[in-house]
Amino acid sequence: MRKKIKHFSKKLSKGMKQEFHETKQIPKQLKNREYREAAEQMGDIGKMIFIACLWILPAGGVASAFLLKISHKFRPSSFQKKPDEPKK
Repeated sequence: MRKKIKHFSKKLSKGMKQEFHETKQIPKQLKNREYREAAEQMGDIGKMIFIACLWILPAGGVASAFLLKISHKFRPSSFQKKPDEPKK
C-alpha cells in the first residue's frame, strides 16, 4: 500500500510541476503568436479548477476520482497517459 501511495504522489508531483512549467510559458507563446498552444494550456488550467471545485463539495473526492476514471477528457494534458507509456 505504501508503494502505491508513494508512486501516486510522485506521479502527481511530476504532473503538477509540468503544468506549472507550461503555465509559465503562456506569455511567451502569446508573444510568439502560438495561440493554439496557449489555448490548450488555458484549457488545462480550467480542467484543474473544475477538479479542485469538485473536491470542495461533500464526497467530492469520490466524485472526481470516479469522473477521472471513466473519462480521460477531464484530465489535464500532463496527467494523461502517453501512447508509448506502459500501463500499470
